[in-house]
Amino acid sequence: MPNTSTLDTPIVMLMTHAPSHPLTKRALECAQSLCANDSKTTVEQNSLTTTDFKIFLYSDAVMLANRLIWLPEDIENMAKNWQHFAMSHDITIQVCVSAALARGVTDADNATRHQLQGDNLADGFELVGLGELAMHLHRAKTVYQF
Repeated sequence: MPNTSTLDTPIVMLMTHAPSHPLTKRALECAQSLCANDSKTTVEQNSLTTTDFKIFLYSDAVMLANRLIWLPEDIENMAKNWQHFAMSHDITIQVCVSAALARGVTDADNATRHQLQGDNLADGFELVGLGELAMHLHRAKTVYQF
């Protein structure tokens, strides 16, 4: 893992796999490691901030942002794990709005706009367009794709 405190451009993590895919868990482990490495930096160093670390969900990965996913206790709930990660590290995970709507994930604004019966976007996530990802990739020095 890179020393995130020395990067002067953001790290981007792009995720495309469903919550049940093994790479989804690996991506969470990578994100936790990046944040753990950052917590060891000294006060004099630049610390990793939400502007330095962008997580973007696309394709089936958008289902991680669904706050209504329930699984029995014997199955690891990666959606809940990612939701907990976002909240505990004060990171807002960006979600492709088109991919999310196509998979039944929406916030209140889009539910109203598209006449849907409620919203289910979990805390710690926001719906954005692909332009956000393009801007992050343009500035990024390091990109992780899962």
